[in-house]
Amino acid sequence: MEAMPAGRPGTRHWSSPLSMVLFPAALWIVLPLWGIHALLITFVLLAGAQWLAGEHRTRWAMVLLVLLALLFGGQAELGIRLYPVMINASLALIFLGSLRATPLIERFARLSEPDLPPEGVRYTRRVTWVWGIFMSLNAVVALALALWAPLHVWQTWTGAISYLLAALLMMGEWLVRRRVRRRVVHA
Repeated sequence: MEAMPAGRPGTRHWSSPLSMVLFPAALWIVLPLWGIHALLITFVLLAGAQWLAGEHRTRWAMVLLVLLALLFGGQAELGIRLYPVMINASLALIFLGSLRATPLIERFARLSEPDLPPEGVRYTRRVTWVWGIFMSLNAVVALALALWAPLHVWQTWTGAISYLLAALLMMGEWLVRRRVRRRVVHA
């Protein structure tokens, strides 16, 4: 895993947010219209765009190589099913790996609040743990579904339910953060 430069909280270019939007769109549009091979080629293109964008090049090169090996090895369905597993596992490694230095969420928080108080530092460390665990669990569920579930069940989880759960986690964290900030201000 590559370390993120200290001054940069995450990707600042179009590729990561675009890929997050394009994954479910591709899953629900490309798969029914053009099939598994077209979807895997779409995922190869998304991974290639990430690799070309330059951040986390080693991670994206590994994803790209696995996808290409599965495509050319005649395992297109396994390739599409493993894509979200690889993405969630790598995101879990990024979140959890950042805990060895400045946690990822702290880096984001310092963009709007450079002089983050000690309570904020502790809070952002906990939130980084929560996101790392969420991504890890999502990777495990996606792997189990990739290996043992019918395609429509896997598709519903990876293209809808996991996104809904991530949105709920974001909203829940926002509510908790507001309460924590109020408590710190009134203390």
